[in-house]
Amino acid sequence: MTVKGKVKMIQQIENGIRKADSCWEFYVINSAVQMMCKTRTKIISAFEQKGSRTKGYRKPERSNIDEALLK
Repeated sequence: MTVKGKVKMIQQIENGIRKADSCWEFYVINSAVQMMCKTRTKIISAFEQKGSRTKGYRKPERSNIDEALLK
């Protein structure tokens, strides 16, 4: 699921839609929705920073190696 879809789901839940209904609409299991609700600040900030172009929001574990590879 893309970050854009996760943001849409979080907004629906915050607006009063039941989590079970969101599960059916987006074809995800309840535990995935619970995890999205727990990490909603990370998801929303990733969407605001990168927009709909991003699929994930994790940072690399070893950023110095990634920077060296890019150079």
